[in-house]
Amino acid sequence: MTSPRTLADYLPKQQIHPHAQAITANELLETLTHDLHAAGTISDPHTFTRALHTCLTHGTHGFHGIALLTTRNRTVNTPAAAFARISPDLAWHGADNHQIRDVFLLTAPHKPKHHSGCLQTYSTLARHTAHAGFRRMLAGACTAEELYELFCLIR
Repeated sequence: MTSPRTLADYLPKQQIHPHAQAITANELLETLTHDLHAAGTISDPHTFTRALHTCLTHGTHGFHGIALLTTRNRTVNTPAAAFARISPDLAWHGADNHQIRDVFLLTAPHKPKHHSGCLQTYSTLARHTAHAGFRRMLAGACTAEELYELFCLIR
């Protein structure tokens, strides 16, 4: 029997941005998309970025200062995630009107057989973000290494 996967299995250190410099949501999405494309996760960054914009236009994302963006797309080769801590200058607010500080991008191939394990991990992440203790640990992690170690605990 294989052990449960952690968020870190989908989110390598290269896709963790503890100090994202994006000043617009578009810049942020392009940065995260670039990482996923460079890692071979997505085959067509332009199509993928368009899908992310569509995702954003279908409502407000985020609670407690954390946005979870999810998308399944035909350009995705393998389940993956990316993370960015954004500046308050980006002025992004969640559904609860809290300023978004942390953004998780979670993506999987369009075909269901490729993402069964990641759905469990993503669901676990969503449950973690609802807990104040986890949010404090997330806010206290300042480097890519510290964030990665925290993501290793999410299984």
